[in-house]
Amino acid sequence: MKKLETERAAAVVKGDLATLEEQTSDDYVLISMNGRMSDKSQMLNGFKSGQSKVTSNDLFDLKVRVYGDTAVVTGKADVKGTLGGQDATGQVLFTRIYVKQKQRWQSVSFQQTRVSNP
Repeated sequence: MKKLETERAAAVVKGDLATLEEQTSDDYVLISMNGRMSDKSQMLNGFKSGQSKVTSNDLFDLKVRVYGDTAVVTGKADVKGTLGGQDATGQVLFTRIYVKQKQRWQSVSFQQTRVSNP
């Protein structure tokens, strides 16, 4: 799971929409560090349109808990860039939930919280 999360972070920086599409469930929900909720198509369209552009997304302190076909990943990230047209530079804490569907892990939910004093 740590490898999958690291690959996803790299795909965000590269703007690799194919990887993000594959690793994201159709019923995905994102709650951004700026308090905005979006779904899979809104997340992907943000990268396609250029409203979301991340130049750095360094993950650390990753912890993984697996419960059968569900995995919860928590960690910290140092982010540089914009998400949904809003500044996303800074340190965040995050929780991502993966579910194993059709023999592959997909992200179903992601929430970020900006750290006020990194």
